[in-house]
Amino acid sequence: MRRCELINGEKLVTANLGGYRAVVCRDGVAHQMSSKHHAGARRHWTCKLFPGIEHSDKAPKSSELLVGAEKVDAETEFVIIASTGIWEVMKNQEAVNLIRHLEDPQEAAECLTKEALSRMSKCNISCVIIRFD
Repeated sequence: MRRCELINGEKLVTANLGGYRAVVCRDGVAHQMSSKHHAGARRHWTCKLFPGIEHSDKAPKSSELLVGAEKVDAETEFVIIASTGIWEVMKNQEAVNLIRHLEDPQEAAECLTKEALSRMSKCNISCVIIRFD
């Protein structure tokens, strides 16, 4: 589960709770958003960011809170937020190349999920595309 917010139209901040990756397309080039591990803040922030999720001290590593930020500028075209089912069968740049020409974010997301299925992905397949103007 990943939560994504745009701050002042200039900074994209993500909070990740396992199994997802965010890739930013900037001027046609894929850039994987890096995340920092915040173990001490996990219980406090995951309750605020992901209400309704059960939290415990014995939670699996996949439920550790990871936070990342990326600058949004004129070269930033879109961000792909996708589950492991997408990334286990294609590289970041492959995904960007596959959907860059598609203006409609829903059509782009459907294109990525169908491609992952055709490549026989074995994991959960889900994604969201956010385009910047």
